[in-house]
Amino acid sequence: MPARRRPSAPGAVVRLLDAAGSSPEGWEAAVIDAVRSSRKDVRAPIGVEISRQWADLDAGRVAMYRVAVRIAYRQELKAPSRRSS
Repeated sequence: MPARRRPSAPGAVVRLLDAAGSSPEGWEAAVIDAVRSSRKDVRAPIGVEISRQWADLDAGRVAMYRVAVRIAYRQELKAPSRRSS
């Protein structure tokens, strides 16, 4: 099923930010960690693309799940100021 699209906000640009996350609990927790780590740069993420997944092994068992993601967010554009003459 294709993803639903929301109408674009006027005066907004969609930007992408690369981030990485890890968790001993699983892939989903690693993605959540990546999104949380980007909070200082991204105020309101609108989507995540998983670029890469890998894991650290310890004695043949997964010890740490790791992901590299691209986080999409809308950057608001400011209207140009009108200068009075």
